[in-house]
Order: sequence, then structure tokens, then C-alpha cells
Amino acid sequence: MPDLAEQSQGQRNIAVIGAGIVGVSCALHLQQAGFKVTLFDRDEPGSGATYGNACTFASYGSIPVNRPDLIWRFPSLMFGHERPLSIAWRYMPNMTPWLIQFLKHCRRKHVDRTINGLGSLLRDAEHASMMLFRLSGGADLISHDGTITIYPTSESFDADAINRQRRRNQGAQIQELTVTELQDLEPNLAPIFPHALLYPNGFTILDPKQMTSRMVDHLCQTGGHFIKGEVSAMEAQSADGVAFKVNGSRHHYEQAVLAGGAWSMQIAKGGCEELPLDTERGYHVLFPESGELLNRPVGFADAGFYMTPMCQGLRAAGTVELGGLNAAPNPERLSYIERRVRGALPDVGPVSDTWLGFRPTLPDSLPVIGRSKQNPNLIFAFGHHHLGLTLGGITGKLVGEIAIGATPSLDVTPFRPDRFS
Repeated sequence: MPDLAEQSQGQRNIAVIGAGIVGVSCALHLQQAGFKVTLFDRDEPGSGATYGNACTFASYGSIPVNRPDLIWRFPSLMFGHERPLSIAWRYMPNMTPWLIQFLKHCRRKHVDRTINGLGSLLRDAEHASMMLFRLSGGADLISHDGTITIYPTSESFDADAINRQRRRNQGAQIQELTVTELQDLEPNLAPIFPHALLYPNGFTILDPKQMTSRMVDHLCQTGGHFIKGEVSAMEAQSADGVAFKVNGSRHHYEQAVLAGGAWSMQIAKGGCEELPLDTERGYHVLFPESGELLNRPVGFADAGFYMTPMCQGLRAAGTVELGGLNAAPNPERLSYIERRVRGALPDVGPVSDTWLGFRPTLPDSLPVIGRSKQNPNLIFAFGHHHLGLTLGGITGKLVGEIAIGATPSLDVTPFRPDRFS
């Protein structure tokens, strides 16, 4: 492939809007390609969804939230509380058009298309991210001890067999654990789980916000810039670039990357086409005295969240609530997580912190990576739902290739912005 830095000559002025892990990864890959990069965010880098996630680099995560069985389970998701995925019925009027598309993409042929699309990104994800982590001096924030998934019953394990095979088909390494092997690896788990899986190539980012901060520090130390400010009033198509306001002042760039996560459509309002972006609300509960109880992330196959030892203690993070950006945190979601953790880890200590974050989600559970049709100097890089930490690096690599007009190193057709039109 041609050298990216050489191809980018004369196209050096580029903005990246959004300083979560996806935006920061885009900024660093663009800088590596020779661009002069300015990064914008209204908050400190990594303080949104990146801050509160499960800390897992899930290169095996090719199975999406929308699955064929959700079609018949949909009524219970609206009213049940003991569920990994719930829907806030008060938000239904706002969300109905999106939900209709989401349920359409629960059909088997659409789910398989999503699995193949995610798999293509995941196969190159580790290399594209590790280059950035090491470049930014973040090796000490990575733990390579794998990731475990536990099953509450033999029936749930058997029912998931086809998805295990689909993960393997996408390149995931999976080791089935006996009860004894699970207890040897995680002796503090209650001995109530008859089946478990080990993903030996999974790894942990022990502090995602600190990792992101180091990446931004490296960006700035090597010629890039970070501006803290509210991006608004993006202008419609311009032949010579992209313009928008930051805290009321107009900025103009030859190109811009929109990586604003769940707020991307609000940021770009009027400056590009509207895409069906909504939000997976995710929660975490922190047990600060219990980080030593587990040796690696342990996820519940049926509960939709992980228990992860990290710098601040033991973080239980995940679940999916479809409820938009504005509703208050749902205490039932937090109680659900805490109850399940205490059932699995009898010695877990007190809770010190809870959190609600917003993951950007499109109806087919695939991100958008590509140029806007309405504003071709604007490149989209959002919609990574619960895989932002994992897919940030590979997204940044593809954005760098798109920005210089090179042929992307993998097929980006599944992620094209116009797929919903």
C-alpha cells in the first residue's frame, strides 16, 4: 500500500470532533499519516462512554445485540427488570422508527451480515490499537490474562453453541473450561456455574480514561492540538472544507472527522445527512475494595455485563437500556448489576460509585465509517455501540486511509453511511 504520509501532502489540515477512544484513535492514525490534527471535545478526553466501560478489549465480540430471538422476546424487554437488555417504555414514541429498523435487522440474514462486518474489523483490531497504546506509553495499563464468560445453566450453555461457532468462524480463539478449571482460574467465584469459556486473546485496559489521556498527550507532544469546547453550527457542504463553531468562534478545516459518539447527529445538525443514530445506555457499579477478587474480566452470558479488575477496584459494567440521552439513571439497572455480582462473588465489598454512559448505536449494530454524501469533506466514525474500546484503533486506521483517498485496507462497504437510505 502507498505510504500514507506521502499521499497526505497538501491535505494536512484536519479536525477530529470527539475525544473518546474512537476519536483519539482517529487523530493519532491521521497524525501518523502526516496530517496536522486538531482534536475537539466539550469535555476532557476519555470522560464519556470511554471512561465507564467494562475495560475489555473484546476481539471475539462479533455477536450483536440484535438477534433473531429478540423479535419474540420484545414484549418482555419493555416490562422486565431481570434482563440484560431493557427498553424504557416512556421513550418509545421517540424511538419507534429506530426500533422498527432495529427489529428488522434481527432477521437471520441481517444478523449474519452484521457478524461478518464486525468480524472483518475485529480481526485487525488488536494490531491497529496496540500500535497506538505502545506509541503513547500505555503498555503498563494493559493486562493480558484473557477474558472469561460464565453460564448459569447447562441449558444456557447449549443454547449458545451456535454463537460460539459463529465467533470461531470469525477467528476468535475459545477454550471451554471445566468447573475445576474455572475454580482454578477464579477461586473466588461462587461454585455455581456449570460451564465457562476462556477467550485467551482477550485483554484488559486497566484504566481506559488514563489510556486515552496518554494518547492525547502524545498527540499534542508531537504537533497536534486539543481544544476543549462545544462544537456546533456545522455548515452544509462546502467545496473547500468543513466549517463549524467552537464556543461561538468559527473554525474551518480542509476535512473533518465526526467521532462524537452518541451526540454525533446533534453536533452535526444541518451540516450533513441525518442517520438513524440512537443510544445504548450502559451502567457500571464500582466495588473499590474488591479488585483482587478476580484475575481477569468475567462476563455473565445471560446478564450482559462484565466484572473487571481494574485500577480503581472491581468494576461491574454493561447491560443495555434503550432509553435515549435525557432520562435519569434507572436505579433498577444498578440494583440488577449489584445483585448479580453479589451472587457470583460472595466476598465482594461495598459499592462506592455508580455510572450511566451513552453508547452510540445504529439499527444494524454496525458503525458508520466513511464520507458523508451531503458533505464529502466530512468523514463519519461513530456508532460502535459497546465495542468502541475494541474498534477505536481499526476505525482510526480506516479513517486515515479514507482521508488521503487511498483504498481502505479492508472492505468498508458494510459501514457506508448511505446504507440506510
